[in-house]
Amino acid sequence: MSTLFIIIIVLSSVLAGLFEGHRYKQRRIKHTIVRGLQKQNTQKQQIQHNKIKQRDKNFSEVVIKSRVEQAFFIIKQAYSSHDTRPATAFISDGLAESMQILFQIQKQRQQQRKIENLNLNGCELVGMEADKHYETLHFKLDSSGRYPILDKRSGSNKISANTALTLRTEYWTFVRLPGTQTRSTPGLIEGYCPNCGNRLNLSQFSLCESCGSLVGSGEYDWILAKITSEKQWRFQNAKRQIAGVSDYQVVDPAFNIPLIEDRVSSIFWRLQKAWLTQKVDPILSVAHPDFIANFPQQYLKKFCFDNIQLGLCEVSHVEFGERFDKVYLLLKWQANKVDLNSNHISDNGFYAHHITLIRKTGLTSDLKKGLHSLHCSGCGAPQSENYQDCCEYCGNRLNSGEQDWVLEEFAPHLEHIIRIKGHEFAVGNKPNKKADRIFDPVSLLSCLVLVLFADGKVDAAEQKYLDEFVKNRRIPQKVLDDIIKAAQAGELDMLSPDETLDASDWLDKLIEMCLADGQVCAQEQKLLLAFGAKFNILAIDINLRIKRIRQKMYLKNKQILKIQNSNHKE
Repeated sequence: MSTLFIIIIVLSSVLAGLFEGHRYKQRRIKHTIVRGLQKQNTQKQQIQHNKIKQRDKNFSEVVIKSRVEQAFFIIKQAYSSHDTRPATAFISDGLAESMQILFQIQKQRQQQRKIENLNLNGCELVGMEADKHYETLHFKLDSSGRYPILDKRSGSNKISANTALTLRTEYWTFVRLPGTQTRSTPGLIEGYCPNCGNRLNLSQFSLCESCGSLVGSGEYDWILAKITSEKQWRFQNAKRQIAGVSDYQVVDPAFNIPLIEDRVSSIFWRLQKAWLTQKVDPILSVAHPDFIANFPQQYLKKFCFDNIQLGLCEVSHVEFGERFDKVYLLLKWQANKVDLNSNHISDNGFYAHHITLIRKTGLTSDLKKGLHSLHCSGCGAPQSENYQDCCEYCGNRLNSGEQDWVLEEFAPHLEHIIRIKGHEFAVGNKPNKKADRIFDPVSLLSCLVLVLFADGKVDAAEQKYLDEFVKNRRIPQKVLDDIIKAAQAGELDMLSPDETLDASDWLDKLIEMCLADGQVCAQEQKLLLAFGAKFNILAIDINLRIKRIRQKMYLKNKQILKIQNSNHKE
């Protein structure tokens, strides 16, 4: 009896040791993945910081942070007062166009969104990029304030009752040309010309009246390129591989992504103005005549949009053509659709569109132009408010594609996918796939909601899985609630973020997202199983994927930490 008792104790100790060893191994893997991911980001940012510092010995994060904080209050005041003049010199054409059209939408609806009791609670430099075309800084800005709406109908000027203090997080992206030097004197944000030092007055051609410099080109100072909300922002590496770009830059060395994305942003807001006015005039200078001819019948259907937020604007590929070269982009945005007949406002909708730009083959880009994407390529004059298809100053035709990139197609994402790929998801692995896809949090949640709620029913268990998913990922619950509400109202048009509709890739990306903290919790695993079940992906396959991806991330981050430690020893 005593022998049996001893054997039981020994076996129990061995099993306990094995179990504890397994737990220790899992903790070590989790810790390695988390630390490795942090080290990767730190290393990448240090490399980019060193590049900028080598070009600009006086570059200072403290100085630029102080200037960004100053710019924050200038921009917010411009939004509140509907006056962009104090900010015009240091913002891109795309951003300026967005502000002006937002103001016009509010005016049309006899409203003015004010900003009161504004405080900037945090300003953090979270990303840097340096390539041959631009230097880029990404800042995370945390603020609080009240956003009352001034109702101007019937001359009442009533302030909305909803004036609660609101917390907001935004990401601001600043760019400049490589080699631009940090100056000790005031610049564009402070209202001075960074070239001659005089108080800045801009001519009708956006030139400094004192020295004639095109100050908004990025050649002299930082330019605010875009403002992105927290739920839409995703760090986009400037060195990401985009199909066709490297080949295209052989014949057009100055071709660059920031200028294209700013051009598309401007076109997007012109489209919003066209919907608002129910006229083609706003897009006459930026869209090809063939697109304009079909626009009234295809798009002007007695609705417009309000509360518009442009999220993702990203180039997917570039290709040569016999007559016109083409750039393809994916655009994601959200807004409330407004019925112009009844004035009824729908709940927040989520949309995705594919955009095609064309330009005459053989033309090249002008890097000195900077982010002046709405200026005439012939004489440099800004496009006027008269919305003509020819430049008012030199007479050049603006929308033929023989001067600059113009809009050829604006297709809803699902329509684009169905036309190219058909209706079915592809579950199997496919060769030669691009690793760099657009998987942002809103897209992942949109896909999950559409797939899990495809039968029109909101299953309580699946709702619980989603709630836990956003909680663990620190995604605001309101983002998920808005997406579900949009799906139920038929206003969720963002089925997937790439044009393969590959459920296998989606599943792998979801697993990677869950493994950002080193492990997949029980609720997250149930969510993955529910997603896989919709495409007949077996639970055993999902579990094997989790183990494979976790082991891959562990080995990759273990190697990164090993290299980092060896560098420290040296």
